[in-house]
Amino acid sequence: MTYKENNIIENYLLQQDKIFTSDDFYKFLKSEGVRMSMSDAIDILHMSDYVFPLVNDEYITRAGIFTGYVFSFKPSKEEVNKGVFLLGHRCMPFINPETAPDSISVMAHGAIIKSSSAKISMNLAMDTFSLYGEGYAIPYIFNDKKNKLSLSSVRYSMPTEMRLTVWPLDKITEDGKFCYGDRVLCRVINWEESLVEMMRHPCQTDSLIVSNDAIEREQWYSDFENSLLASFDKLGPMNSIEEQLAYIFLENKIKLCTKNPGSVEEFLEHTTKIGFEPYGVESRIWKKGESVPYIGEWNKESIKSDFIMSQIAMTFTPRVIDAYIENLIYDNIKNKKDDSEHDFSDLVDLIFPSVFIMTQAERRLVLLNIEKRHDILKRNYNRFSDYPVAEIRKRILKLFSQVNELLGAIGHPSVKIENFPQQELAILSQLYSHVVHLLEEVENVFLRNHFPVDEVSLSLDGMEETFEDICVPLSCVLESDRKNGFEIVKNDSIELEDKK
Repeated sequence: MTYKENNIIENYLLQQDKIFTSDDFYKFLKSEGVRMSMSDAIDILHMSDYVFPLVNDEYITRAGIFTGYVFSFKPSKEEVNKGVFLLGHRCMPFINPETAPDSISVMAHGAIIKSSSAKISMNLAMDTFSLYGEGYAIPYIFNDKKNKLSLSSVRYSMPTEMRLTVWPLDKITEDGKFCYGDRVLCRVINWEESLVEMMRHPCQTDSLIVSNDAIEREQWYSDFENSLLASFDKLGPMNSIEEQLAYIFLENKIKLCTKNPGSVEEFLEHTTKIGFEPYGVESRIWKKGESVPYIGEWNKESIKSDFIMSQIAMTFTPRVIDAYIENLIYDNIKNKKDDSEHDFSDLVDLIFPSVFIMTQAERRLVLLNIEKRHDILKRNYNRFSDYPVAEIRKRILKLFSQVNELLGAIGHPSVKIENFPQQELAILSQLYSHVVHLLEEVENVFLRNHFPVDEVSLSLDGMEETFEDICVPLSCVLESDRKNGFEIVKNDSIELEDKK
């Protein structure tokens, strides 16, 4: 798929705000000159994070769900005292999940409100970014464009406060006054641009009378809680808290998109049944005090094939393949080797887990494509721009190969995936996704000069230690299956290379 074709598809999925069918999508692609089969078009719809399947071959995009959606949040005392508000996760899941909180466009009274910066306590920052989940909240906070501290510079203790992007509270009111207890009522104006209209919703202060607004919000919290509990049984823990919330608001839009909605962060303070629970190296919103399962009624029929095939499919991303090839080019230049006659079979074996069997014809095709890609990358290779990231890429690739091999072994048809410890399975799947994401980032030539080597190195320390921890129990189950007469992988066992 060309860059132009990819843009055509992405723009459609970002802008389409009406319900459509796969046939509508396919006809649009044809009209724009995109060559693609109907089955490939359907695959794109099912794989896209921007699209939700409905019934009768109908689909709706996030833009279709959330454009015009009304939601709210209540600023904290600290924010009201400082006259500003922080966004953090408060627009989740109503805006594009790819938009950083500090890049959201805020409108009031028909005009865009300019953001500024303010010192915010770390406690408030952590609370206001908590829906990004454990392991992600802190990076989101430190990546705020108004923050000048690097994450790698605060290894041993967090600062008590940080300078973050904020917006003035007085700009969203008619009279310039905003009191603690007042709410910010929000409406998505343009989903693609992450443009949100905001206005003050005053608190009714008569303590002797329970306001209609308060009664309506209590009903909202009750509806939201019931919707969440039902989703746990139907959908299980999804790929992220954000995705879980997106489905909740999609399936319960009539009940939850009201004139007086509550907020997710207030709900979590309000409920006794639901809270943040650990899920592998991340966290999810789940039944309070219960372990978040990896396998359940929602996926037990499909987990066997999905677990391995969905992961291995990620291996075929162009940037992952490029990372291996550029690592080879870098090593050959560093070691003064001539790779003009290089046999790429070893590279294919390194990229794909040993359990992944290819026919001779498939292997020849893969080898041919890798050889062609190698020639292109070598011709345009710039050792000076690659040098700053070459060693960290090598380290990422080493971890990727180890995770990939273990994942492939667990996905073998003779292995019963339900026999494995569920938290370790969740961690393995998450590690795979995280490592692939790092490879995608390190191979983004437009961001290479700004690749956060120190921060990634720190993150890799934890990922490598985590893999060591989970490798033992997972490999024990594999070894048990092998002793029961199953041939799991070509190698006798999964061995973890010593860290260098």
